[in-house]
Amino acid sequence: MVEGARGIQSVEVSGRILRALARSARPMMLKDLAEDADLKPAQCHAYLTSLKNVGFVRQDWATGLYSAGPFALRLGVSWLNGNPQTAAAKLELKVLAEDFGVMALIVVWSSFGPSIAHTYAGWTQASLNLRQGSIFSVTGSANGRLFAAFGGAPEIAPMIEAELSRKAQKAGIGEDVETEDFPERIGEIRAQGYSVAEGRPIPGVNAVSVPIFAPTGELAFVASLIGSAANLPVGRDAPAVLRMLQLGRTLSATAADPGTRQKESAE
Repeated sequence: MVEGARGIQSVEVSGRILRALARSARPMMLKDLAEDADLKPAQCHAYLTSLKNVGFVRQDWATGLYSAGPFALRLGVSWLNGNPQTAAAKLELKVLAEDFGVMALIVVWSSFGPSIAHTYAGWTQASLNLRQGSIFSVTGSANGRLFAAFGGAPEIAPMIEAELSRKAQKAGIGEDVETEDFPERIGEIRAQGYSVAEGRPIPGVNAVSVPIFAPTGELAFVASLIGSAANLPVGRDAPAVLRMLQLGRTLSATAADPGTRQKESAE
């Protein structure tokens, strides 16, 4: 197919509806969903009927609200298993999680910020309230600061500004960070190629996260370990930090040290 060839309009309209549901991340009324997808309610309802039939959308029988359906989740899982980098990350993080007795995460960028796409609790008692879809603060979490340091999504800079200026309530998990401290922290992360959280925002809980780069050189996702400080020291020479750095180098598409990537600051 040549570039610029015509597509199927009905599929593209369905995509607008699914993107509206993804942006909302909560069940929606028909009129709100139609407005967000720039459709008339009757037209939106017809598309929703077909999307329900194939499992992309579900409708609560009691409230009438629409949300993403089970097939949407299956597509997400298929991406995790079918993408060579995420599939390899799942296997390697499972080993690390069990070796250190901590939880492992794969975090991707979504419309709402850094979002958990995969969790593995291993043999530990997972007392942390972290699950698929949980959102992290961009400025106040180890995962979020990697997106700030290396990410290219256009939403990153406005989210950073809103969080640092306290203009918006922090949407995700993370500590409060002072504006004057943030550029220095991002510079350190770029130089060392990883990010940590030590006892903040959750006392007694540490995290270490590394960027995974796509073949294009762009940040693809973040791999992270999180657990008790006793099990997960995060000093520069800590075993978990060294093994996560190796994981990042192995999984990234190029051999360049992530710390040498001088992307424009998103601050």
